[in-house]
Amino acid sequence: MSNFLKACALAGITAITAGAMSGSAAAAKPKNVYFIFTGYAYPYFAPMAEAVKQAAAHYPGMSIKIVNADNNASQEITDIKEAVAAGAQGIILNTIQESVTFAAKQAMRQGVPVVTIDRDVSDPSARVVFIGDSDVTLGREETAYGIKTLEKMNVPKPWHVAVLQGTLGASVSIDRLKGAMEVLKPLVKSGAVKIVLNQSADFATNQAQSMMSTELAKTGNIQLVVCANDAMALGAINALKAHGIAPGKKTLVVGADAQPESLDAVREGTQLDTVTHSPFVEAYWAVEAMQNELFDKVKPPAAKFPHGKVIIPMTLVTKANVAKIAAWGTPQEIPPLPYGKSQAFKVVLAQ
Repeated sequence: MSNFLKACALAGITAITAGAMSGSAAAAKPKNVYFIFTGYAYPYFAPMAEAVKQAAAHYPGMSIKIVNADNNASQEITDIKEAVAAGAQGIILNTIQESVTFAAKQAMRQGVPVVTIDRDVSDPSARVVFIGDSDVTLGREETAYGIKTLEKMNVPKPWHVAVLQGTLGASVSIDRLKGAMEVLKPLVKSGAVKIVLNQSADFATNQAQSMMSTELAKTGNIQLVVCANDAMALGAINALKAHGIAPGKKTLVVGADAQPESLDAVREGTQLDTVTHSPFVEAYWAVEAMQNELFDKVKPPAAKFPHGKVIIPMTLVTKANVAKIAAWGTPQEIPPLPYGKSQAFKVVLAQ
C-alpha cells in the first residue's frame, strides 16, 4: 500500500487524457474538466486522486486536470474561479469547507456543471449532484457500536466520552458529529454519559494526539473516544499508549474511513471499529456523473436521489469482519453509478 500511495503523490496540477476509444465522444475534442480537491495533506485523498485518474481513462470525451487546493478553502475558491476563466466545461469538487459554496454556485450560473464529492456544498443549487457517504449514518454507527460494547463489557456508568471533530465548516465534520450526538445526547440526558471533550482536531493525527494528551494529563477516566476519522483515532491511540492506558481495554477508540493503519489497529484490538468510506468509489462515480451530465444531460432522478445526493455503500468494520475489508474500503470492482449510463470497473492497484 505504501507504493500505491507514492504512486498517488501527484503535485499541483496534472492533466489526464485518455487513450483512443471508439465513439463520437472520442472523435470530438475532449471537454475540459477540473478535479479540484483537498490535496495530499491527509492520506485519505491520495487514493481519490488516483481513482479519478483511473476512471478518466475510460472516458476519452473528457480531459481531466487534477488541482491540489492544499487544504485551503480560500485557495480552492481561487481554483474554481481560475478553472472557469480557463474554459472549464465541468468541475468535480472535493469541497474543503462549505465556504466555497458561493464560488461553486457562480460556476453553475456561468454554465459550468459542478459535481461535489466526499464533502458537499451548503446549497444543492451550487452543484448538479453530490457523490459521497451518509455522514450522519456513519457517525451514528461508529458511536453506537462503541456504546454497545461498553454495555457488553459492563463498564460502570457514567461513561466519560471524548469527541474529536473533523475540520470545522466541512459538511463531513458537521454530519458525523450530528450522527454521533444522536447516539450520545439521550445518554447524556439520562446520566449514562458525560462528554468530557468535544473539539475539532482537524482530521489530523498529530492534532488529535496533542489534544488527547492534554486531556489525559487532567484525567485518565475516559471510556470512549469518538473520532470523526481514522487519522484522529490513530492519534488518540498514540496518546493513550503514551499515558500508560491500554486502548481497546480501558478506553475504546472508534473512527472512520478504513485507513490501512486503522484496519491493522482493529485487527490488534487497539481500535474498536471503523466505517468504510471509499474514496475510489466516490471518484469513479463522480467521473461517471460528469460524463452523464456533459454528454447526455442526465441528472440523478429526484424521486430516488433527493437533493441530488448519491450515497456510496458503507460497512461498519469490527474485529469480526476486518479480514474481508481492503484498505480505504476499496472493492475489487467498482459498482456502476446507480443512474444514467454506467458500468462496473476493475480497480487497478499501482505496483
